[in-house]
Amino acid sequence: MLVFCASTSAVLLGQTREEDLAEIKKMRLDESISTESIEYIDLLVHLANNYYFYKPDSTLIMLNEAYELSKKSNYYKGQSKALNSQGNYYSNIGNLEKAYELLNESLSTANQFSLQREKIDAINFIGLAQWQEGKNGLALTNFLEALPIAEQINDTYMMGVLNDNIALLYDDYKDYETALAFNEKSRKISLANNFDVSAAQTLLNMAVIYRKQKKYDLATKSVDECIIVFKNGNVIDWLSFSYENKGSIALEKHHYIEAKDWFEKAMKICDEIDFNIGYTQTYKGLAESYLGLSNLEMAEFYGLKALKVSEELKIFENVKTSNALLAKIYHEKGDLLKAYEYQSEYLKLFEKSSLEDYQKGLGVLKSEIKFEDQKKLLIEENKSAIAQQRLYIFGAFAALLVLGTFLILLYRTHKIQKKYNHQLQEKQTELIKHETELQEANDTKDKLFSVIAHDLRGPINSLQALIKLYVDDSLSKVEVDMILPKALHDINGISDMLNNLLVWARTQMSGSMIKPSNLNLETLVNENIKLLNPLAEKKNITLTSTIPTNMISFSDRDHIDIVLRNLLSNAIKFTNEKGEVTISAIELPDKYQIKVKDNGVGMSTEAQTKLFDKNNTNTTYGTNNEKGTGLGLSLSKEMVESNGGEIWVESTLNEGTSIFFTVPLKAHNNS
Repeated sequence: MLVFCASTSAVLLGQTREEDLAEIKKMRLDESISTESIEYIDLLVHLANNYYFYKPDSTLIMLNEAYELSKKSNYYKGQSKALNSQGNYYSNIGNLEKAYELLNESLSTANQFSLQREKIDAINFIGLAQWQEGKNGLALTNFLEALPIAEQINDTYMMGVLNDNIALLYDDYKDYETALAFNEKSRKISLANNFDVSAAQTLLNMAVIYRKQKKYDLATKSVDECIIVFKNGNVIDWLSFSYENKGSIALEKHHYIEAKDWFEKAMKICDEIDFNIGYTQTYKGLAESYLGLSNLEMAEFYGLKALKVSEELKIFENVKTSNALLAKIYHEKGDLLKAYEYQSEYLKLFEKSSLEDYQKGLGVLKSEIKFEDQKKLLIEENKSAIAQQRLYIFGAFAALLVLGTFLILLYRTHKIQKKYNHQLQEKQTELIKHETELQEANDTKDKLFSVIAHDLRGPINSLQALIKLYVDDSLSKVEVDMILPKALHDINGISDMLNNLLVWARTQMSGSMIKPSNLNLETLVNENIKLLNPLAEKKNITLTSTIPTNMISFSDRDHIDIVLRNLLSNAIKFTNEKGEVTISAIELPDKYQIKVKDNGVGMSTEAQTKLFDKNNTNTTYGTNNEKGTGLGLSLSKEMVESNGGEIWVESTLNEGTSIFFTVPLKAHNNS
């Protein structure tokens, strides 16, 4: 649908055309007021703009008077204003050459005398003329040039106008979301500044896009809102656009009688104000409505009128669609020759890749039509030439056949090559994967040997020395009784360390095998408390469980056992004597959350970020110099995650640490 965004200067609110005219007459009669005064010239331009859709001839007379008076009094702002309005007038009646001449003169005047507001108007009107001519790229350049100037001088009205006009261009390219974004920006500006009519104009453009998106309910609601505003404000031209929109919505829903009624309302307004641009879409809409009603005579009548006025105004898109519509109409009438001619015109316009070629307009297309007619006449007059042409066609067909065969072979070769390339790429990807796995295995091996060398060698060497002293009878019974408990403590530490190392190495090298089953968390926690209680008693640490009875989780028992043992060992390790370690659990909608809490030494924020990092194997000594592999918590993280849970820590230095992890709920037997 052809819709112009608001582009004229902001209307002086609260004053009608009659009041403007009365003021003009009063100023002319008042001898103390010169007709060359700024107030008189500005009012004259304003009145001319308001009269355009009612008395176009009067509009031009008033604008010419305003320009001459401005020129006579060296009122450059008035000159630029009048030239802008004259340019817009000629653009609207389709005389784009005259429009460009006047608008460029206005722009030159505005630049020469630093008239920023008039400069914005000139650039905007030039952009609208280019859009009307189909030169969307140039139009966008002009709109984007004018927008920062409007923002710089805080001209909120023109900021909204330019955003609307940019939206029109994106609408042409069917980028509806971007168009709506610019429209919405414009609408917000208008509403914030109480420009109700401008906001409604923007909403009508948005309704056009909603219709193109098949959002008919939203489009209808938006148009109905606009009609109320335009009626109340007596904005007749935009009321016509609103009726056209209602007709277009009805057309797309195949409600042809309703569509016809709306387009007739729009046409009535166009007749009243001689609204040429409004006719282009109104005539086309009526032609489509009558086509839907199978009234082909009326469809043809309005289709031809739509094409004629579109050609006169050089509206590229409407010329193209009018040709397509006439092709349908003549096809329905059985006039296949005319249908073919209009369809050919449509296709030629459709295939034009450069819109600038359209400046040559219909003259080029008419020349092509004339050439086609001459060729047909020549064919009819010379049958031998037709036969010769057939031979050429057969020859061309044979050449095309050979070329087609060659292209097929070339395509097959390319396809085979592509297949082999794909297979080669898969092999290469597989090799890279194996190389990565091998590197990870080597890293795991190096890490394992490093831990063994660093963490196990010391305790084992100490135990070896102790046994040697015992064998050599170098220790007294008192010394043996004193050292053996310490040796037993070291052996227990080595055992735990080896267990973690072996489990960790197995998961790193071959992955963790999951064997989930329904397990009782309370039982598993109590078993680990019983196992680790001797370690806790040595530091007078109390181990407490508040796990509810019959809390069943569908998890791998060995995995959760390792996690609990590691977390409890860690809590004991970093809790001072006479401390407390508590294990609790709560049931969430789809999992259990288990917490191991101590009131030990706690840890810094930095330490918390590295706590579960599998690449961090540095061990920290406990409150009684207990030592580990540095693998327990990263191993716990892998075990929890392999069972579909997650693990995290909350800790405060010198206050204690809480480690949380989750496990699945009980699995129900569906058999």
